[in-house]
Amino acid sequence: MSAGPTLVLASASPRRRELLARVGVPVEVVPAEIDESERGEPGGDYASRLAREKALRVAQTSHPDRWILGADTVVIIDGDLLGKPLDGVDAAVMMGRLAGRTHLVLTATCLVAPGGHPVRERIVRSEVEFRPLTIREISAYVASNEWQGKAGGYAIQGIASGLVRAVRGSYTSVVGLPLAEVLEDLALHVADGAPVADFRHGQPA
Repeated sequence: MSAGPTLVLASASPRRRELLARVGVPVEVVPAEIDESERGEPGGDYASRLAREKALRVAQTSHPDRWILGADTVVIIDGDLLGKPLDGVDAAVMMGRLAGRTHLVLTATCLVAPGGHPVRERIVRSEVEFRPLTIREISAYVASNEWQGKAGGYAIQGIASGLVRAVRGSYTSVVGLPLAEVLEDLALHVADGAPVADFRHGQPA
């Protein structure tokens, strides 16, 4: 096939869509409406559950005969999940906790085959080290509003790139999707083992 199949991305995240487009994977974005409330489970279990529920919800409600990818990213420090800040004060508190320390970022993915059956689930773990931040720097970052809608209150590819001293693990996973691992899963499972090139319609950007 010339254009190849189109992967359904069960996520409203523009960052995930952009990452897949960067490597030439065509996607159709279909956000999943699910309850993202925590149930007291460990962070990895929480992220895995949401990734699975997103993919299965899209399979069940609108795209039963398509390949679907669900994903979820969580930020953890001191064993606590840092979700999306409620407001600027909450964002400032999160930045204060992350400043000068190393925290954990987990991104879970779930690949669902036509028929609604999960064929591959995984969690990619990365460690992110922030440099120390002054109160003025935290205030300036909060004023940028970049924290809005971001787990942990930051986007590593944005202004917050100047706050990060080191990343140990997958950088793209911290952005929102572990590209190397996702491409491996597509190559292994999609179209009965067809190469990932069958999912591509052009050259990587």
